[in-house]
Amino acid sequence: MRDNRPVMNSIAARIFCAVMALALAPAALAQRGGMNVPEHAVRPVVMELFSSQGCGNCPAANANMEKLSERSDVIALTYPVNIWDYLGWDDTFAKPEFTERQKRYNRALGYRGPYTPQVVYSGYLHGPGTSIARIEPNFAKRDITPYPAGVAFEGDTVSISGALPAKVSKASVVVVRFRPGQTKVTPAGGTNKGKAMTYWNLVTGFETLGEWKGGTQKFAAKCDRGCVVLVQKESTEGAIIGVAQKK
Repeated sequence: MRDNRPVMNSIAARIFCAVMALALAPAALAQRGGMNVPEHAVRPVVMELFSSQGCGNCPAANANMEKLSERSDVIALTYPVNIWDYLGWDDTFAKPEFTERQKRYNRALGYRGPYTPQVVYSGYLHGPGTSIARIEPNFAKRDITPYPAGVAFEGDTVSISGALPAKVSKASVVVVRFRPGQTKVTPAGGTNKGKAMTYWNLVTGFETLGEWKGGTQKFAAKCDRGCVVLVQKESTEGAIIGVAQKK
């Protein structure tokens, strides 16, 4: 009588390997940025984190931005804000205009805000940045079709081209300047006194370049590295419909 045990053992081994592959698939997907969400580099999500040296949860959020930047579909920016300065420690990187930008985002999004650590997703959604698990559901709501506005750097100018979305009359062109990579600081007071904090792509300033009304337009924007150009619907804190960055 023929012994089928080697054949059965081989089949069982293949089944076991297939089951293990399926079981490990989510973990494999989570290796880039820690999220089980497929990458779509054609339309990166602009993640604007509002962080403060006076916020106990902000060091973790800052680290999350660095982790998420491993992905090809994330453009991460960190704005230091001063909303907690009244507690006794003045954030050493914060600027009033960053806090005002955060407040305008909250008004546009219909939220009383602001709070930290707050993440604004491509100008259309917000949520806490305290953990990847809390970020992932909001990130997964993204649009994966190409941005309607094409953005290209051309020497000391930036070119915007394409067609405005339906029912949109204009868009603001905003340049955000940042320190690429890590910026470290150890606050001498406040909630994080004596604790090293590491920011990712720390924003140093931003300005409005003008309005785009469809077609091809060029704007002066001298930038060798460390800048992002955003095309935002209707206002400077509207939904983002086009983006390009120089690291």
